Amino acid sequence: MARELYTADPAEFIPARDRHAAAARQRGDEQLANQLKKLRKPTTAAWAVNLLAAREHLDALVELGEQLRSAQRELRGDDLRTLAAERTRLLRELTDRAAELAAQHGHPLTEPTRQQVEQTLTAALSDPEAGHAAQAGTLAKPLEYSGFGLDELAAAAIRRTATRPKPSDRLRELREQLRHADEQLGEADDSAELAERSQREAEQRCEELRDELSRAEGELRELRREAQTARQRRTRAERERDALSERLRRAEARER
Repeated sequence: MARELYTADPAEFIPARDRHAAAARQRGDEQLANQLKKLRKPTTAAWAVNLLAAREHLDALVELGEQLRSAQRELRGDDLRTLAAERTRLLRELTDRAAELAAQHGHPLTEPTRQQVEQTLTAALSDPEAGHAAQAGTLAKPLEYSGFGLDELAAAAIRRTATRPKPSDRLRELREQLRHADEQLGEADDSAELAERSQREAEQRCEELRDELSRAEGELRELRREAQTARQRRTRAERERDALSERLRRAEARER
């Protein structure tokens, strides 16, 4: 019953829990009713791991954790390197699957929640007790993880068994780096040539605009002179008209 509650929609957890507790109480099972009422609503991360445990099972994760602990105790460097790579792959795969299941059930995981899921799975891999808790599918909150660190002896074992790159591999790597550098140089040359051409075109355009501005300023000065001359002609014409009007008025007055 608890697993059913912890893998159902989190939004329905409280009503469903209370219904089960009421039903137990009606049957006279007061102890079960009290136990059910104490159950706490799971966080989204815990619920996603519960869903994963119910749909996919976490046996492979728990088994890998035991293999890692065994290899570390016995300082099996080759096995540690292989298992560490498998650990990374499996954690990523299970975290992706938990996120997929959560989205399918209407609760897409945010990035912080996804990190809590991975942290819980890492704890389940690292600690047997945490592994059993995750397998049960009744987590109410994410499990905490302090680190599945390799001790110095185990790390030294891995270093001793690490294979050095072959000279041919190193040459291939250097050739690839040189090829990449040549490509970057070619791109940089093209960019520089384009920038220089654009600069020359801009400078030429600026020179043309300066010439146009100089011509426009000359035309403006000429137009200002013409406008001033026209205003002066208009003033003279107004004066002449006013004088003629006055002479006409006087002549008409004499004739009367």
